[in-house]
Amino acid sequence: MQHPAGTGNAGEPAADPSLLAGFTIAVISHRRRHRLADLLERHGARIVSVQGVRAVPQPDRAAVARATADGLARPVDDVLAASAGGIRSWLQAAPDPEHLLRTLRTARLLAADARTADALRGHGLRDILSTAAGSADELFRYLLTHAPAGRHVLAQLDAPVQAEACQALRELGADVTEVPAFRPEPPNDVVGLRRVVELISRRQLDAVAWLDPLATGHVLRFAADHGRLPALTEQLGAHVVTVSRGPLAAGVLRHHGVTPDVPPLPFDEETAAALARSVLDRAVHTTLGAMTLEVRGHAALLDGRLYPIQQGPVDVLRALARAPGDVLSGADLRAQVPGLAHADDHAIEMAVSRLRRAVPGVELVHTVIKRGYRLAV
Repeated sequence: MQHPAGTGNAGEPAADPSLLAGFTIAVISHRRRHRLADLLERHGARIVSVQGVRAVPQPDRAAVARATADGLARPVDDVLAASAGGIRSWLQAAPDPEHLLRTLRTARLLAADARTADALRGHGLRDILSTAAGSADELFRYLLTHAPAGRHVLAQLDAPVQAEACQALRELGADVTEVPAFRPEPPNDVVGLRRVVELISRRQLDAVAWLDPLATGHVLRFAADHGRLPALTEQLGAHVVTVSRGPLAAGVLRHHGVTPDVPPLPFDEETAAALARSVLDRAVHTTLGAMTLEVRGHAALLDGRLYPIQQGPVDVLRALARAPGDVLSGADLRAQVPGLAHADDHAIEMAVSRLRRAVPGVELVHTVIKRGYRLAV
């Protein structure tokens, strides 16, 4: 088996379990738990995993036949095979399997892993490229970084997320024909969909990663069907960091008035880096006496020590830290803290009390009698 030069595992840094501690990030994809969730969790983030759509490995034979006929209508330079099962489904659904095999023999073949390469060899194909990482993502990374302009790529896909890499190839001048060896279906877990819509609408997430256009569209349709779309889109981007893995999911979000961040390449490492930059940029920094204070999504970082804090109290701390030394009245806090919008003065006092208990031994907030509260700077 040959390996394309310059490919392999992307340069993933050693995990820092404190980098994203105190932030809550939702990952919306075709899986119940995507690899990106594991990557972010290793860096300390709290993860909400949401399956926005299922990729059932039973392709629509008519769709495969149409895509194959379209792809074979012109010369093919590269054939990307995402899985052994996908290759089998492709050959079974192709209108002329022998014509397809003749094309595979003359094109450059790229197999996601050893099993996929063996499936191709089973049909008499021999010259097959793969990557050390053994993943379709690394094949796409190789194509994207090796002058794809003008090349016709026939890509057998196993998941909707791979469409983002296909679109990235097109934007670099490649001609890409997608052959989907899966059928998209709604997710089984409606509770997960409802939960993430509510968390976004109530600003209880720091960031959302949208990994493919089908899952993105399904979540937004679910929100619309349940009357929550305006509340959801109001928070995305403006208050909740919004990152799409690639241009297709970004297009779905922009259609609803949301402008997401898009990493330079549609892969997990680049998406994780974009999320990390964005949430860390939104953290509030100030000083508390001689100590440095950073207010994160659901925690305070005091001189490098992390204190987990509940949503309401940490929102109060964030408001006070944005105006260090200023006295904020109950009315000010009601205007700035979403969860306290309709709270009475007693509820605000309780939120401040819980905030003090969350950071024991530190004078965090001063009460200014009959006026309000201020950070103890």
